[in-house]
Amino acid sequence: MTEIMSRRLQWSSRRRSLLTDVFGLGLLLFLVLDYLRPSLLVIPTIPAGGDTPCHFPTAVFLREQLLPQGRIHGWYPGAYLGHPLLLYYFPLPFLIMAFVSLMTPMPAAFKIVTALGVLLLPPLTFLALRRMGLRFPAPLLGAVAATVFLFLEENPIWGGTMASMLAGEFAYSFGTALAVLFLGLVFRDQNGSGRRWSAAFMLALTALAHGYAVLWAGLSATFFLFARRDRGAVLRRLSIVWGLAFAGAAFWLLPLLAEWRWTTPYNDPWIDIGWRNLAPPLLWPMFMMSAIGLVVFMGGARRADPMRAPFFFLLHAAAVAVALAIAGSALGVVNVRFLPFAQLSVCLAGAVALARIVACLRAPHLTALGLTILAVVFADAGNRVLRRWIEWNYTGLETKELWPAFDRLARELRGSAADPRVAVEYSPEHEKAGSIRAYETLPFFSGRSTLEGVYNQASLSSPAVYYLASELSAVAPNPYQTLAYSSFDPETALERLRLFNVSQVVALSARLIDALDARADVERAAHVPPYVVFNVKNPGPGYVEPLAYAPVRCSPSRWREKAYADLRRKPPARVPLVLTDDERFTLVNPENDFALPEVRLPDDVQVDEEIHGERILIRTSRIGHPLLVKVSYHPRWRVRGADGPFLVAPSLMLVVPREALVEMSYAARTWSDGLGGALTLLALLAWAGDRARGKVTASRP
Repeated sequence: MTEIMSRRLQWSSRRRSLLTDVFGLGLLLFLVLDYLRPSLLVIPTIPAGGDTPCHFPTAVFLREQLLPQGRIHGWYPGAYLGHPLLLYYFPLPFLIMAFVSLMTPMPAAFKIVTALGVLLLPPLTFLALRRMGLRFPAPLLGAVAATVFLFLEENPIWGGTMASMLAGEFAYSFGTALAVLFLGLVFRDQNGSGRRWSAAFMLALTALAHGYAVLWAGLSATFFLFARRDRGAVLRRLSIVWGLAFAGAAFWLLPLLAEWRWTTPYNDPWIDIGWRNLAPPLLWPMFMMSAIGLVVFMGGARRADPMRAPFFFLLHAAAVAVALAIAGSALGVVNVRFLPFAQLSVCLAGAVALARIVACLRAPHLTALGLTILAVVFADAGNRVLRRWIEWNYTGLETKELWPAFDRLARELRGSAADPRVAVEYSPEHEKAGSIRAYETLPFFSGRSTLEGVYNQASLSSPAVYYLASELSAVAPNPYQTLAYSSFDPETALERLRLFNVSQVVALSARLIDALDARADVERAAHVPPYVVFNVKNPGPGYVEPLAYAPVRCSPSRWREKAYADLRRKPPARVPLVLTDDERFTLVNPENDFALPEVRLPDDVQVDEEIHGERILIRTSRIGHPLLVKVSYHPRWRVRGADGPFLVAPSLMLVVPREALVEMSYAARTWSDGLGGALTLLALLAWAGDRARGKVTASRP
């Protein structure tokens, strides 16, 4: 009889726990959805706000051009003189968008998926803590802590929060949610109660979602090397997880790593970090609970306490995030973007400590439910800008004050990627069109290539583009803090436009408009207030230019610094500087020989060009005469009928024809794509074989 009563009490307790979990999770998701405004997500407008609209053309490019060819990355000519699209940025959210767009228009699919990452964090946190072996109320309180973290309005450009997602960091949100679930799966695997395939699969998905998240999640698993005595066995198990995850994502990850050195590092210490940034008031309750838990679990708590190891695992994850932030500049990435993982980890550790206390109370279910409701009220009461920001974003670009003018401007500039580029002045005025970076969407709306874009690390030419912007704009963005920029200097800027094959300038500030109106080498072409379009009267011969002076070379060591220094010459150098050891070019030392030797070349060379996205056809009348190709250098560009391409300052390409017809093509697939695809296929086959063996073993009597 006593045993029956005990079972009934256990069943009653489990049922109350289940009901509390279901109601609590439902309440959290309702709160997040209420903010995200599903009615706005499904309307087919292109979202505004921060970087968000600049990612929309990527989703369209992937669905309409890359996926039909069985590819996930390719050459994009629209920004930074061209760069590989989705080779250096994370494809998972865009792949999901392409799938969702089969059922709804792409603008709605794009908005739904941008919101999906933050919506996933609370339930995946719940599952992660369950996989760590934690029982009621820890998983629910962990989901509560994750939800409160989402409502953090400080640090919107750091990542992980709802505000960060609205600023354009939706891929980071996906990575954060998947990384947290990986922590739960790897904890279970290292305790011998899980299958390493699950952890490896989740880490592979995390890699496809965001690079910061996979670094944090993967390195956080090193906790078990310190927590266990059998370090050799732990290292073997972790190596299997890491290896399987790498193989699973290798179809994209291996090409990324193989060609990472051809990106522009973002190694600046980004932001002066204050205590309010590190410990925002909204997170204080969870931070305090984490401190209390540290005292409890280091003091009187038994080592056999099932909450002890998960608590310290989460604190270890926070320490890993801090270490990555310290090392961020050396890694060439934005260091501050690792700190949200530390904040979230400490919050989750605080939730585990709070659960330890709640579980000891006489009414844990009511207490947990009350804490959930209190957290919902607390998070909602702390909101200052989120609701307005969400409405601003998801009503779309088409509802913004400056949209009619921006749309007219795009139609005024309409053309194709074969037409010369357009330079657009940076200005806070762009915010009225939906984002201060709205002008970066002009390649999508007009078809014409511009200079700036959203993926500034993906091109070697982005430092040169921003230097030109500092000369051309009354207020310049100057994003790379360690580089030296120019003051406003439109005269020199106009000389540089030929180097970038720019035929039109869109001005907004009175300062630039007046400066251009006063010049004879440009003329007004259109006035679409507040935009004024100017035509450059002599923009140059096009994307391929026969050189007027013989190029010279310097050693390729420290080529980034040399290329940037050469760009900053005033007046601009007329002699191209080739960064190579090829002895056909005259060797100089540009650091000592500031005036490069000028050797005139024949000026009767005729060149015709055809620009076809990932293919450039060049016909020249003089074999052996060097040609400057005004497209950003990347080693995937291959040449037939010429030597090269050579890297020439500021980061363009130079070819020396051996035949009258020269063909340049961007290699969509290289050895790294082939090897990466093979590794992913082997991983999938191994996973399928393991599943099949498991079913056979389970079916045996």
